[in-house]
Amino acid sequence: MLNRTDVMNEKGFTLVELAIVMTIIGLLIGGILKGQAMIENARISGHIAQTQSYTAAIATFRDVNSSLPGDFSNATRRLPGCTAANNCVNGDDSGTIGTSYSGLGWGLTFGGLDEENAQFWKHLALADLISGIDTSNNTTPEFGKTHPTSKYGGGFHIIHYLKDPLTSAVGHVLHTSNSPLITHTWAGATGRSVFSPSVAAKIDRKIDDGGSITGYVQSVSNSWAVCGRTSATMPNGYNETLNTKQCEMAYRMD
Repeated sequence: MLNRTDVMNEKGFTLVELAIVMTIIGLLIGGILKGQAMIENARISGHIAQTQSYTAAIATFRDVNSSLPGDFSNATRRLPGCTAANNCVNGDDSGTIGTSYSGLGWGLTFGGLDEENAQFWKHLALADLISGIDTSNNTTPEFGKTHPTSKYGGGFHIIHYLKDPLTSAVGHVLHTSNSPLITHTWAGATGRSVFSPSVAAKIDRKIDDGGSITGYVQSVSNSWAVCGRTSATMPNGYNETLNTKQCEMAYRMD
C-alpha cells in the first residue's frame, strides 16, 4: 500500500517534456511525408527523362540511317548483331512503324516479336542508342526484355496513329501501360493503367501544356476517353482529386 511519501515521489511527464515528444513525433511524420514526396518526384523525373531519351534516340537513328527504327529495311546489313538468330528482321521503310490506327488502338494485336513495333526497340538497342533491352531471340513480350521498363512503373510501347479522334494524337506515339503491346486489349480492362490523374497532370505540366487532350503529351483513361474526365464537355485537364491509377500517358514522337 502506497503511503503519502511514495505518492509524492512518483513522477510523470511535465508539459515541457510532452511538448518535446510531440515535436519529435511531428518532425518524424513530416520527414516521412517529405521523403515520400521526394521519391515520387524522383520517379516522375526519371520517367520524363526516359521519354526524352527515346525521342533523342529516334532522331539520332533517323539521322544516321535515313529510316525509323523498326521500319529500317537495311537493319540486317547495317546494325551489328541484327540476324535471324536473335529474331532481328528488316522493316519495310514505309515511313511508319507497324500498322497505322485511326482510333485509339485499343484491341489491336500484333502478330509477334518480328513486327515493326517490337523490332523498334531491338533496332534502337542494337544501334547502341538505348539500354534495358535484351536483344537475344526472345519469344515472349516482356518489359525489361523486349520492351523497356518505365522508371515510374509499367513500360513503353510505340504506336502510329493516323488520327486519334479523342486525344488528337497523330503520328508516332510512345505509350505507357502495364502490359507489353502484343495482345493489347482495352474494352474496360483494369490494371492496365500506370498513373493516377494527379501524377499524369504533374508530368504534363512539367514538360508540356498541362492539357490532357492537347500538346505533345496527352493521356487516355479507362474511365471514358481522357484521363480523369467523365465526358467530352469537361475542361481540357485532369481530375487531380482522383488518386487511382486510371491513366496512360501518350508522348508524340513526331
